Amino acid sequence: MPGLKPGPVDSHPGRPLEDHLLQTANLAEQIALQYLGQVPENLQAVCLLHDVAKAHAKFQKRLKGKGRFPHAGPSAYIALSVTGDIVTAEVIRCHHTHLASNFINEIWCNSNYQEIRQVVGEIPVWQGSEAVTARLNINPGKWQELLPSSEGWDDLLYEIEDNTVLDVNLWLKIKILYSLLVTADRLDALSGRGINLEMPGFTDPGNVIEGILAGLKPTPLTKWRNQVRNEVLKKAEKTISGPGVYTLTLPTGAGKTLLALDLALRIARQESKGGIIYVLPFITIVEQNSAVAKTIFPSVQEDHHLAYDDSSPEEHTSQLQRFVSLFRYWKEPVVVSTFAKLWEVLYSPRGNAAMSFHRLANAVVLLDEPQSIPARFWKGFGNTLEFITAKLNTTFILITATQPKMVRGRELAPESISVPKCRYTAGYFKEPVGIEQMLVTLNRYEMSRLNTMVVANTRRAALEILFMIKRSNVDDDSLFFLSSWVTPADRKRMMSEIKTREERELPRYLVATQVVEAGVDLSFDLVARDIAPLDSIVQVAGRCNRHMSERQGQILIFELINEEGRKYASSVYDAVLVNITREVLGKGLEKNGGPIAFSELEVQDMLKEYYTRIADALQDDGPWFDIQKGNWDCQATLFEEPVYESTVFIDRSGEIKATLEELNETGNKLEDRDKRKQLWKKIQEHAISVPEKELDQWYEACGASIWDENEKDIDKISAGLWIVNPRGVGRIYQPDIGFIPWEIYQKYYD
Repeated sequence: MPGLKPGPVDSHPGRPLEDHLLQTANLAEQIALQYLGQVPENLQAVCLLHDVAKAHAKFQKRLKGKGRFPHAGPSAYIALSVTGDIVTAEVIRCHHTHLASNFINEIWCNSNYQEIRQVVGEIPVWQGSEAVTARLNINPGKWQELLPSSEGWDDLLYEIEDNTVLDVNLWLKIKILYSLLVTADRLDALSGRGINLEMPGFTDPGNVIEGILAGLKPTPLTKWRNQVRNEVLKKAEKTISGPGVYTLTLPTGAGKTLLALDLALRIARQESKGGIIYVLPFITIVEQNSAVAKTIFPSVQEDHHLAYDDSSPEEHTSQLQRFVSLFRYWKEPVVVSTFAKLWEVLYSPRGNAAMSFHRLANAVVLLDEPQSIPARFWKGFGNTLEFITAKLNTTFILITATQPKMVRGRELAPESISVPKCRYTAGYFKEPVGIEQMLVTLNRYEMSRLNTMVVANTRRAALEILFMIKRSNVDDDSLFFLSSWVTPADRKRMMSEIKTREERELPRYLVATQVVEAGVDLSFDLVARDIAPLDSIVQVAGRCNRHMSERQGQILIFELINEEGRKYASSVYDAVLVNITREVLGKGLEKNGGPIAFSELEVQDMLKEYYTRIADALQDDGPWFDIQKGNWDCQATLFEEPVYESTVFIDRSGEIKATLEELNETGNKLEDRDKRKQLWKKIQEHAISVPEKELDQWYEACGASIWDENEKDIDKISAGLWIVNPRGVGRIYQPDIGFIPWEIYQKYYD
């Protein structure tokens, strides 16, 4: 009959569309009020209209597995007609994809309006939609009635084009709405009808930190650390006045982790902050600092791609926990995460990556070791922090011993703070040497009787050093190796073993790559380091006589070259940073053909010169400057992915192969994705990344023609995915060494 509305329509199988739209709006408003303290303009319209085109008959057929219908575009055109707001419409248009560059001209002004009117004309006003339209104060007989004429549409676009500037302010407005819509939409879709969502609020733990400090084992640095803590807290009380960007520059060993969390708690308490987000450069540090945070706060979310919580069986996992696991949403009031994740939250144009953006509002964000961000991004990242602070009531604290010139922050540590006495002296050998020559020099510095750490720039160089040391009389029980070719599970085990030997005052020798640069609470008497950017050298120096023992430590910096005479540093680091480092290190005096010497007490002045020269050399590079130009869909990768590297699983018992088979059999529906992600996380602890060519060499060497998979040492599962079978563990991969390239294996084992 004419005028009769069609029957119920669904947003998801068995879920009425109006329920999804209303619940998404309710969730988004609840989240906005909790973290922003207010509901952004047009948030309700964004949520109520984002899926309205799902009422189209083609989408209803798609729910039954027939055909396809892209619903975001038509929903966006209806939203623009209802609100006249391009921000609302653009957020809806890309809520399943990503933000676009120059979207007004490239997308909206180039659309076929007659085709759009026809599609919208096919979208019915369904039974049950009154609850949605009433909240928008509209009452359409047909959705097409809301669209203007062709002339009216052109006029609307001309007006939008004339009055819209694609600047950082518009980007922020879109980013906030985008973050809230995508979070609420995905959460409601995953949870279904009748969800009772309660986002946990920040809980003040009281004076628990005082108890933790009282229980710490005394060391020679205890008295100094207490003095540092008191002076910083005293200055911070006078310096911190509302949202802003602050710096905390303290020598290694000063107890920065606990002090930073104490500062964050005091700020959160005083300014009624909604949460604390602790950001670190490496997963190993995230795990360590997360453990500290968990001794203070009742609930801490550890967020990185290896984080895995098996505390409750899947059937008992709450809807919100499943959502957090699937999308890595920052749910808890206290989150410990990585710079790579923060970078995605800030800059990624993808909806799922940007979900936690609103969590930065009214938060205390601790940025530990910010110099780990590539130097070319420092300027833009600093500008981003200042912008976010001004707009979202955020407090940032940059914490490091090597504070870069990244931002104009107010310093929280008094200038008078320095270590009670010089913990180490250093020497720079500017003439290039091979690995064997370096080891000869280390023996002259009594490496055989001192607890020693040697840090190389490449995994191959580190392995060569390890095997050369093994030829000496060093006891294997005291010799350790750490690199990214060692699985996270084995790295944790070895770190624990090294720490135990340190506490028992047993001999220990560590050969490593840059994985030990920051946040690793180990101490050695003698530290050797291949040349690197100065901040990296100073971070490694923080592992030399870390706890200020009576014997002064010694650091030696070398210019290592391979057998062809090529410097290892040139294949890893930016040449500008290394050259500036050489010039800064080379200013000292060279005595009797020995190294150019300096001490820990001179390091801060050297860093100031280093960072000043870097700042002068930096160009406008990175996502911040793309955003300012309206280029919002640029890739926002913080660290460049290694070229042609594959994931390799180390399967000691055959269990990983079984898990991979289970993964392969698991579907890819929404309800299956959480299971897939949990299975993947569980085996990531036993995964490394290795160049494809290295794996091919082992595959050929082991006999690629063997047909019985149980007889293979190594096998290629699919493109970019390999497995070292139980037979290959101990040869291709050794638990105490990690992956060994075929050429190195031949050299030292065959």
